[in-house]
Amino acid sequence: MKTGEPRMSMSHGPGQAWWETHLDAIEREGIGTKAYAQREGLPVSSLYYWRRRLKVQKSNTPQPDKPASEPVARQFVPVRLGDGGYAAAAGSVDHYVLTLGEGLRLELPGLPSPQWLAQVRQALTERGR
Repeated sequence: MKTGEPRMSMSHGPGQAWWETHLDAIEREGIGTKAYAQREGLPVSSLYYWRRRLKVQKSNTPQPDKPASEPVARQFVPVRLGDGGYAAAAGSVDHYVLTLGEGLRLELPGLPSPQWLAQVRQALTERGR
């Protein structure tokens, strides 16, 4: 058997991979299906049949779930702390958690000052959060 000739069984004819190769060549070359079939000596109806069959087969293949939207790129936001950036912790609380949305959390060793919170808010606003 020559290279490029279809592998045939007695009952089935050329296989799926062989037809996929021809359909890929049609796309790659940008040639019409009828012109390609004539040039290669193939039945145009077979090319159309395999194109439909492979399209249906592909649409029936389960696709992995895609997220509804692209994940948001996470970035660190620079925040300058001046003297007294954190107020002294009250009572016996170890730390405080500041939740900023979209899964962003800051764990703080004490209560932040209102000025520091204002800086965080301004920095997030400037970054388009």
